[in-house]
Amino acid sequence: MISSLKKYTLPVGLTLVAASCQSLDVVNPNRPDAARATAQPITTETFVATSFRTWWPVGGHDDYPAWAFATMAREITSGFADFGQLELSAEPRSSWNNSPVNARRAVAETPWYGLYRTISTANDVVAAIDRGLVIENATRTARAKAMGQFMQGISYGYVGLYFDKGPLIDDKTQLDTIRTPEFSDYKAITTAAVGYLDAAIATANTQPGMTFPADSWLFQSLNKDQFVRLANSFAARILVYSARSRAERAAVNWAEVIRRVDAGIQTDFQPTAQPDILWDDWKRLVARLRTAGRPSDFGRPSYWLIGPADSSNGWRNWVATDNATRQPFQIVTKDRRIQGPTGPASVGKYMGYNQNTIFAADRGTYRWSYYYYKRNGTDLTWQTGPQVAMTVTEMDLLKAEALIRLGRAAEAVPLINKSRVANGELPPVTTDGPPDGPGCVPRKENGACGSLWDALRYEKGVEGIGVSGVIAFFDARGWQTLPENTPIHLPIPGRELQTLQLPLYTFGGPGGQGSAPARDPERCPVSGLTRCP
Repeated sequence: MISSLKKYTLPVGLTLVAASCQSLDVVNPNRPDAARATAQPITTETFVATSFRTWWPVGGHDDYPAWAFATMAREITSGFADFGQLELSAEPRSSWNNSPVNARRAVAETPWYGLYRTISTANDVVAAIDRGLVIENATRTARAKAMGQFMQGISYGYVGLYFDKGPLIDDKTQLDTIRTPEFSDYKAITTAAVGYLDAAIATANTQPGMTFPADSWLFQSLNKDQFVRLANSFAARILVYSARSRAERAAVNWAEVIRRVDAGIQTDFQPTAQPDILWDDWKRLVARLRTAGRPSDFGRPSYWLIGPADSSNGWRNWVATDNATRQPFQIVTKDRRIQGPTGPASVGKYMGYNQNTIFAADRGTYRWSYYYYKRNGTDLTWQTGPQVAMTVTEMDLLKAEALIRLGRAAEAVPLINKSRVANGELPPVTTDGPPDGPGCVPRKENGACGSLWDALRYEKGVEGIGVSGVIAFFDARGWQTLPENTPIHLPIPGRELQTLQLPLYTFGGPGGQGSAPARDPERCPVSGLTRCP
């Protein structure tokens, strides 16, 4: 990180990018300020070329906050205390402990500091170029600036997705004038994030010959057009996933989402891992196999995710059973991602059946699952080879949701069927939903055959598992499927509040602010769809 300050300040959050109220009037002559650090063209290019590495872990590809978010969303179930998941996924839900001495405080601290560290670097690089710095030629200079603006966009985007508020500090901010930081709410932050992505697109479009090498920058070879498409797809994510409630999700500019998706990626974005440089620890732990016969021994696909595929009464009975007495069951399904063609115990394309319960019973048998995750492989696949981070399927299903909400359900059908038929080997849906009958997938929680809306949400979940550890949470809060009283976002970390001499606050828990309302998973966002109340 390039320090944006000329003076020593406490090495925490906002003080990385703005002057803290506790800054010390001591100059450190050995620590260069931003202007001096970005005076050398190649050095400046290196700063921005490595900025994606600092965003990547906190963008859903490492343990904080991915495990907390995935288990709160009931995408993954686990009985381990690591990474804050045990306390945040416990049922009934309680508020997040935002104390600066909470042993699991990294759930909020890691993304907060990681994102603002990346923003600080991007701000400094963009500011240097705006001051007149030239990196070899116009194309390389524009590439560095476009990358800086892109990193501003996705970093602020995820600040707005994770936290209720934060400071908006960019390359034009006069840091020396800041004494008490001002906070913007998540709506203002995500709006600004999309603006930065549009700025990156505009800068890139000035240089048609711009390319990004495969072994650094974004860790996937991209030309200018592919970079622009990636920026549009991130904008689509931010527009949709920033919603905190059913009402906010309904109010998303869905026509704009369609425009962004159509202008977005045409192939999966999957950076190539490099050991000790860029890797995906989220994928490693989801599929971890340490002992023969105990696959996915750290966390397993939740029945809330895959249970709707069940054609027996197992899913309906499991939902109707109290948490205290729930027991895992074997799913019977035609979905070949979950079950192979030779019977309920045969291995599917994405997951398999294994009766090891893994987790301690005293932490709740409702956490147990007989299913393990295998789509991305085990061994060293998490630190070598492509790490899928954004899929065309995700974009297709965002567009399908937009079309349904805009009253164009017939146009959504083929988008839902693409993965459903090719990957799940399931019969196609129509506007009436999946074919009713013994093999219906998905089913509602009462066992009835689902609607087109249910099919969309099911497809989004099954296709999304293992891609990113945070997206299921964003969907769940917008669809009103989070368990009641789950925190809908994170507060500014307690450590940061303490440093700024601001009062502690938090979210979640019964009667608390920022608590998810009672679940209402199957209510239709539009009228007129079959089996969609």
